[in-house]
Order: sequence, then structure tokens, then C-alpha cells
Amino acid sequence: MPDETPPSPPSTTVTPGRDGGQGAVVAERKAARTKPPQLYQVVMLNDDYTPMEFVVMVLQQYFQRDPDTATLIMLKIHHEGRGICGVYTKDVAATKVELVLSAARRDGHPLQCIMEAA
Repeated sequence: MPDETPPSPPSTTVTPGRDGGQGAVVAERKAARTKPPQLYQVVMLNDDYTPMEFVVMVLQQYFQRDPDTATLIMLKIHHEGRGICGVYTKDVAATKVELVLSAARRDGHPLQCIMEAA
């Protein structure tokens, strides 16, 4: 696990004014470390009704997979019951799940697609 240190308070510098009194106060903040966003896997689940060709088409259209990779993922889904289509940030993964489910319903297929924390 990376070393996570709390952000340090800003340091202040006082610059004297022209008349010898106090002038402007300048606050300097050290750059805070940010964590990368949580990633989510988009997973398709096998069913006995959705055609293999439709699954390959969805993988190509929504996950930008080439025909060979899409076929391999489809076969993994078919034989193992589930297959990872891609890993994305939460919003992107949720959008992809909705796109797949909408396409499946539009074509009358019961295909299930979910997202899980990676």
C-alpha cells in the first residue's frame, strides 16, 4: 500500500509593506496526493437464449473488441458462465452496462450484464 500522509497545512509567508508595516499574506499549499478512481469490471453472464453472434456484436460495438477477441470473450462467457468485457471507472462502467442491457432488450434477448468492483 502506498505511503499515505495527510496533507500538510499551508505555510504562510508575510511580506513587509512599503511603509514598514505588515503587507500581504501568501499561503502556499503542498500538492496533495490523490488516489486513482475505483475501477469496476463490466461482466456479461451466460444464458441459454441469447445468440452467440449477438454477444460478439455487443462486444465489438460497445467494448471496441476486434472479432477474434470478442469471440474469445463470448466463448469464455458460454463455457464458464461469465466473462469480463472491460474494466472502467464507475460512471463509464455503469453506462456500458446500460447500453448492453438496452441493446439486448431492444432485440428481445435476456442477456444480463453487471458491474463489480475490480
